[in-house]
Amino acid sequence: MLKFGEWLLNQQYRDDLIGDLARVLCTKNIDDKPQRRGHDEHKIWVDIVIGIIDPGFIPVFNDAWQEFLLVTQAAADSPD
Repeated sequence: MLKFGEWLLNQQYRDDLIGDLARVLCTKNIDDKPQRRGHDEHKIWVDIVIGIIDPGFIPVFNDAWQEFLLVTQAAADSPD
């Protein structure tokens, strides 16, 4: 299953705000591994974004998260 961090890493070459977000976050030493069982990947990334980048990127993160969800849903719906 695709994780947001992996997806984001592949977005850093985009020429848009999501690409900007990816480049900023990819330069940080981010540990997106859960600290406890039953982690919420979205909450982990919200905390990362709020904690280390300009608040102006929050709407961009929301757009990126929605795009990520579409990609993962399309992958889940496609026959292997």
